[in-house]
Amino acid sequence: MKSVLISIQPYWVFLIIARAMGWNILQKKTVEVRKDFPKASDWNKVVHIYCCKNRKSFNRIPKQYQPFMKKFLGKVMGEFVCDSIDEFLVFKNKTVQYWNYHNLEKSCLTYDEIANYIGTNKKGYGWHISDLKIYDTPKELGAFRISRYCKEKDCENCKRKRGEYICDKRLTRTFQSWGYVDAL
Repeated sequence: MKSVLISIQPYWVFLIIARAMGWNILQKKTVEVRKDFPKASDWNKVVHIYCCKNRKSFNRIPKQYQPFMKKFLGKVMGEFVCDSIDEFLVFKNKTVQYWNYHNLEKSCLTYDEIANYIGTNKKGYGWHISDLKIYDTPKELGAFRISRYCKEKDCENCKRKRGEYICDKRLTRTFQSWGYVDAL
């Protein structure tokens, strides 16, 4: 079974974990907005959270929480179960069709933020976050591997399956948005 590794900016990671940590903040992020979603039939609905190293995003976190959050930068800090994914359309007239206001509120994003990310007259997807687990010790990317078709000749990580070379190597850098992984 495949799981997913998703890259999330530090401020949004903060909003995802804040209530679970018992921090008294007004917002709680329980929906992650993306341009795409996993379609593999063998996806186990587990999503591992990689906390990006974006300094601008990190500086949006209230100062009292920054020392705690610093340990997550550049690491896989937890996971959640994506129990459902909602499709929505973003229109120029500042409406998000097929998605109720409650889900927009759960994403902690404004219409303008969604429109700037997704684009207007385009589809977006709201990944619902449930069963959040925060790792006691954040994991390095090398704790995950990807299996993909390999084009390299003489690759030492490749295994021959069904006439194709399948490369099974440890992750050394994260995906820009998300990708399929296997935990080691």
